[in-house]
Amino acid sequence: MNGENNISLSHDKRANEILEVILSFARLDFAQKVSISSDDDVLDGIGAGVNMLGEELKHSALTIKEKEQLIIEKEHLLKEIHHRVKNNLQIVSSLLNLQSENIIDAKFLELIKESQNRINSMALVHEMLYKSVDLSKVDLKEYIQVLTGSVNMSYSSPTKAINFNYDIEAGIFLGVDTMIPIGLMLNEILSNSFKYAFPDKQNGIISIKLKRDKNNIDLIVFDNGIGLKKNFDIKKQGSLGMQLVHMLGEQIDAKISVKSEEGTHYEINFTIQ
Repeated sequence: MNGENNISLSHDKRANEILEVILSFARLDFAQKVSISSDDDVLDGIGAGVNMLGEELKHSALTIKEKEQLIIEKEHLLKEIHHRVKNNLQIVSSLLNLQSENIIDAKFLELIKESQNRINSMALVHEMLYKSVDLSKVDLKEYIQVLTGSVNMSYSSPTKAINFNYDIEAGIFLGVDTMIPIGLMLNEILSNSFKYAFPDKQNGIISIKLKRDKNNIDLIVFDNGIGLKKNFDIKKQGSLGMQLVHMLGEQIDAKISVKSEEGTHYEINFTIQ
């Protein structure tokens, strides 16, 4: 114990051994044990207690490692689930695309495109969850920017150019139960702007604002198009898209207002935990 390479923690050899064993526990090395003499004195009692402590710590360390392994396996499983859900949704979208090749009716083609966009808005949530470090939440700012690009690609044409203005607060993350309804609502609002807001314009602007005040989130989408027809009521509007916006808003207890102010102005206010 008192060689050149050892640091003496006590003048008593047996006390020094006990202290060294305790230090080994701090390094998560539980193999060392205190030797117990035949004297049956106080140091033997302390040594026995330290040895028992080592066994308890060893068991606890193994339990922690097992829990860590379970967490890792759970994360892999969740990633796989999100990946498979995304892939299956994309397969459905591809099947709809194949079906559309045999359809001539413009109305049916439009319905298929709308269905594909709704499916893609959900698939995007699972794709982002799969790629995220936090498997439970999606970065709302990133989602909005990706989704708007996808909708733009779906509805853009050589004769019409729609630009986006963003005023989006960073650092807002939503769980999947909130993100799916928000994504679907945003998809419907953007699709409506593309389809109806700019009938006679080659250019248009869609603006998106996202603000947070504590747990309250304000999502505002407005365009500079022709606006809504007089006496528009989102609750009574006949289109499936507007019915979806109203229904999904109720699902997450969101307050939704729609009005015409030099275009169409949607505001969605909801609370997050």
